[in-house]
Amino acid sequence: MGFNQHAPLATDYTRQICHFIKTLKYEDIPPAVIERAKMMVMQTIGVSLCSAELQQVKDAIAISKEMSPGGEGAATLWADGKKVSWEAAALTAGTMGDTLDWEDCSVTGHPSAGVIPTAVIASEVLHKSGKDLLTAVVAGYEVYQRVALSGRSSIVSYNIFGNLAVLLKLLDPSEEKMNQAFGIGTACAIIPANVHEITMSDSLNYLYGFRAESAVTMVKTALNGIENMEDAFDDPTAYLLHCGYQEPEWLTKELGEHWMMMDMLLVKHWPANVFVQTYAELAARLVTKNKYNPDDIEEIIIRPSVAFRHWYSETGYESVTQAQFSIPYATACAMYHPEPGAVWYQPETMKDPKIVALMNKVKADGFVKMTGMKFIKDLIDGRHPEKFMIVHMKDGTEYVESAFTHPGHPSYMLTRDEFRDRFRLETRNILSPEKTEGALECICHLEEYEDASVLPTFLY
Repeated sequence: MGFNQHAPLATDYTRQICHFIKTLKYEDIPPAVIERAKMMVMQTIGVSLCSAELQQVKDAIAISKEMSPGGEGAATLWADGKKVSWEAAALTAGTMGDTLDWEDCSVTGHPSAGVIPTAVIASEVLHKSGKDLLTAVVAGYEVYQRVALSGRSSIVSYNIFGNLAVLLKLLDPSEEKMNQAFGIGTACAIIPANVHEITMSDSLNYLYGFRAESAVTMVKTALNGIENMEDAFDDPTAYLLHCGYQEPEWLTKELGEHWMMMDMLLVKHWPANVFVQTYAELAARLVTKNKYNPDDIEEIIIRPSVAFRHWYSETGYESVTQAQFSIPYATACAMYHPEPGAVWYQPETMKDPKIVALMNKVKADGFVKMTGMKFIKDLIDGRHPEKFMIVHMKDGTEYVESAFTHPGHPSYMLTRDEFRDRFRLETRNILSPEKTEGALECICHLEEYEDASVLPTFLY
């Protein structure tokens, strides 16, 4: 029985997606895609652990412990080590994934903030192999991208479908039950616009945790079997009806043939919004290369900037999200802290008088004309202008740096060694050197592990 028994269906997109998940094998996936999946596991875990220094993540850890009284559970709380329920661990890890805004960015949002914690935690609970984990990661990314491109909702809505694809691959129910799970996901998707763009509330980070937590329960519900929830991506009254536009052909476009995580996934090099990345890169390069004192800067010129990310504050920021979305703040912060980390968003940093003063010396010489999701698509496709940063010192010296994009762009992807170095930087205040190196070796050789539950033993 379909999602809506009164509406005849002209397509079978949902069934094709379920069949893809059911039949995808590790051996079907090109080696380069497997390598990218490993590096996304590495990057996402690294930035998640780094976020444990911020109060919001400490709060999420406390909430997860309250959800699992008695300390009995099958899943490990990252950065803490306590055993909690599957759902509780997913809540915290999902929240951690986006807290520093340092994970990834697609045309459609941040798939890794859902796909990676969901895959790692589920593989621990279910004692799945490293190959199983990596296959589920790829399935999650590929389904996420296509559902997201088929119709615009909000960036966190899409995570439901990536998370569900991961869990369905690892739990391996029938294709009918997979279909039901996507129906439940559709009924629970977050459809409204991205309210964080208006409020700049850090509640955005929790939404990723909520999606990771609830996806576990959704799949458990579907495993018991329900009625009339199938074919949600085909029924005209279900998912796409509520989206800002409808391009349903994306749902199965080249599914299993073209791997979107290779060319539509941008890895963030800096803990900041995607529109801010290249400017943070330029600022850090300038101060690292020229070794000047940021106190001696007279003015910073950006050519061009991005109008809806070029905002200031006279007093600093209360909201981490607002700071992450400010090109002037990231520019100033990168010059005072060219090695990024949670320090960028500690309360004292966001109100540091030196950073606030320098932020207000960052001026725009023109703006990029592209806006919204089209900007991200053009950014990933390589259709964007070269960006310049000119630093005028008080003594009259001028320094200039330019770039089209930052390391982590699909055309400028980090090497394995660069990913490893970034992981060391991200985890240096959270893990011992021994655990850091243990985690790196485990992730780089995941396919050799019969039981991937060993990975979380390195994550606290």
